[in-house]
Parts: sequence; C-alpha cells; structure tokens
Amino acid sequence: MVMFPLAMARAPETGFYFEPIAERLALVLEGSSFPSDEDWAYVGDPAEMPSEVARLEVATRWPGVDPESLDVELGSLPLPISQPS
Repeated sequence: MVMFPLAMARAPETGFYFEPIAERLALVLEGSSFPSDEDWAYVGDPAEMPSEVARLEVATRWPGVDPESLDVELGSLPLPISQPS
C-alpha cells in the first residue's frame, strides 16, 4: 500500500487565524499553508483589525483564553533576512 502525505490546508483569505487546542494565533496570507495540521478558525482581516483587537476577539469567542498570553505568529511567512551593510 502506498501512502501519500496529506497536503496542509491553505488559508482561503489573508487574516488572523486561531487554533484553539494549542491556543495559537497566527497571521496567514491567502493561499499559504497554516502553521500546523490542526483546525484553524478565521478571526479577522488584519487591514481592519489590529493584532490587539484580534487577541480580544479570540478571548471573546473562546472563553478562558487569556488575550495577554497570545503572541501573533507569522504563519508560514518567510522571516526577513537582514544583510550586513
């Protein structure tokens, strides 16, 4: 039997997404893979919602989540590499 790994889900639109099991908040670009295979819930559009509001929205929708403990991950965005001058 040949097994193929399942492709990770991709974000349908750019936005803040929350994974409630591990309590992870990420900013993911449209078409990019989510940071993990778990289910991610759309929280809001970063053009209309700053990260502080996204954290509060998560705490409102998922009672018990501490908005102060959430760090916004950059999904699967490449990290900028600084070049020495």
